[in-house]
Amino acid sequence: MNGNTRKYISISDDFRTKIKSGFYTPGDLLPNYHILSKQLNCSHPTLQKAFGVLESEGYVNMIHGSGIFVSKGLVSTEVHPSFDIENLTIIGIANVLTPETHSIKSMENQIINEILMANSGTVKYEPMQISYIDCQDLQSRLGYYRNILDGLIIMSSSYNPLASNVQYALKQHIPVVFSSLSVPSQLPHIPVDVVSHDEYHGGYEVGRYFIERGHRDIGLIGDIRTHSKLGRLPGFTAALKESGLKAIIAEFEQKELEQYAGMTQFLKIGSICVQKLLKKRNLPTAIMCMNDITAIGAFNEFNRAGVSMPDEVELFGFADDIESQLYFSDRINPVSTVQFSIDMMAKESFRLLEQRLKNPDIPRQIATIPATIIHRETTKGESVYGSKSGMNSGHGRENHNINK
Repeated sequence: MNGNTRKYISISDDFRTKIKSGFYTPGDLLPNYHILSKQLNCSHPTLQKAFGVLESEGYVNMIHGSGIFVSKGLVSTEVHPSFDIENLTIIGIANVLTPETHSIKSMENQIINEILMANSGTVKYEPMQISYIDCQDLQSRLGYYRNILDGLIIMSSSYNPLASNVQYALKQHIPVVFSSLSVPSQLPHIPVDVVSHDEYHGGYEVGRYFIERGHRDIGLIGDIRTHSKLGRLPGFTAALKESGLKAIIAEFEQKELEQYAGMTQFLKIGSICVQKLLKKRNLPTAIMCMNDITAIGAFNEFNRAGVSMPDEVELFGFADDIESQLYFSDRINPVSTVQFSIDMMAKESFRLLEQRLKNPDIPRQIATIPATIIHRETTKGESVYGSKSGMNSGHGRENHNINK
């Protein structure tokens, strides 16, 4: 390891120890980066990596604009459970830090709760967090826990960094469920059970909604290259193609984003693309953004330009990312979106793993979580097309499950 790697690990270890010992208690606000960088003689990126490790393990919550807080719902990690419980089954839950970190963290906690509630009958399940950032680190932990680990749920939005770990788990005969926002292209060829979102029909139904509303100038905002393999993009374009339409795509140069990173980069994409669309002769009257953070950037830019939503432009985000709430003072995201139930994803992940534990030789299992259209302030939401089951949203508009 180089000096920077040792530094961030040392910092995370130190704060983990202080939290475990009670030096910091649940709910405490930790010193900010400016203070810590002086005290510890390190850079802000090093601190971000250190606290990123602690957040992935459930020790802290990093809230944009507010600070770093000691988690109020700590789950013990890296501790061998006692062996005196009869018929104890251990399930490891691993997650990787991604732009969807907050959403994945919520799903991880719900899976843990689901396992705890399943402690009935002759089999008792004990959840164990195996959180990681470095892929080699995960493999070493899998080896460490191998003798007591009966199953593994991996939560990530990508497969490539995990390939060697998944293959290692399979060689060790550890049942694996890959619980992901979308199915990575490699997974159909890997014998692991999968739970994913039905992004294709989510994107398709947004396109159908726009068309049935009478829109003909329909825009698409986002990093198309990054999202080219996600179902939301082909689903949306397929709906438009059926009506002889083609999405108006706002182009941007990668160099325009060089000074931005993470969530800020997604925000900037939304802002830059709207600025360019506003210069066109015919502004799209309906726009889908590739994710919610990009949609917030577009939403803010339309507001600055005085464009009324939904009267002049109807705007959709995608995936109902939990972190999108952090960009609003009242913690309410007003942008319409496509939502997938984290609770349902948690239940399906555990259900598939439990079935695999009971019947190791059953065929590969694949579960798809249906999309739900969420109408908020940026769409009129009079009707949604597809199979419907109405629910009331917090914004007084319609939500509809899409089950196809």
